[in-house]
Amino acid sequence: MQPSILSRRDRAGAIALVVLVHVGVLAGLLTLGSSSAVQEAVQERLEIFDVTLPKSPPPPPPPVVVESRAAPREEGAAAPPARKAEATPVKRVEPIVVLPPPPAPVIAAPLPGLGSAPSAGAAPVDGPGSGAGGQGNGTGSGGSGSGPGGEGDGGEGQGPSVIPSTTLTGRSYPREVLRAWPRGGRVFVAVRVQTDGRATDCKVNRSSGNSIVDQWTCRLVEERVRFRPAVDGDGRPYVRWYGYIQAPVNF
Repeated sequence: MQPSILSRRDRAGAIALVVLVHVGVLAGLLTLGSSSAVQEAVQERLEIFDVTLPKSPPPPPPPVVVESRAAPREEGAAAPPARKAEATPVKRVEPIVVLPPPPAPVIAAPLPGLGSAPSAGAAPVDGPGSGAGGQGNGTGSGGSGSGPGGEGDGGEGQGPSVIPSTTLTGRSYPREVLRAWPRGGRVFVAVRVQTDGRATDCKVNRSSGNSIVDQWTCRLVEERVRFRPAVDGDGRPYVRWYGYIQAPVNF
């Protein structure tokens, strides 16, 4: 007998391989037999039946649209008139003519030469005269006499006098005042001539017949007319009343 050339390990592997082959063949045979039996059992239990599906609910009805209709008009009634666009009326504005404001009212004596008030031309000294200032025999503001009254030249010193270049003309008055001047009306005023030649405290002794003309004359005499002040015997100026007469002037 010839000894085996396989080792113990190789012989064990070969035996294990043979055993696995036999086990696989046996398992295949068992599986083939059992699968046919299972298939027969499943075929016996299969039954045919109908499946009833639930019906879906019907769709909701569409919304009902209710049309609002106005009440029918009576037959033959006319429709209301349509509104028309109208332009806004423009009012014509008349220009406003602003007249120059009159000067402050001047207190005038009702009649000239009455009473002892300064507005009457009296002076605060004793004497028979009724001139604009001082005592003397004359009754006017420019007459000569034995005293220093008015603009007399018969005494010591000298009374006030108007500077000719400052007298009032038609250009001095507003046109509205010139139109209102009464024909032939003269304004007699009395002013207090200061030492600087300016006139103050104007008083109307005789009206022209129009109070606006009188007030403007007093205002302009104080603003524009200049005087040479009165001086005493030593040549010193002092304050003195003076009677001023304004005749009508042209445009």
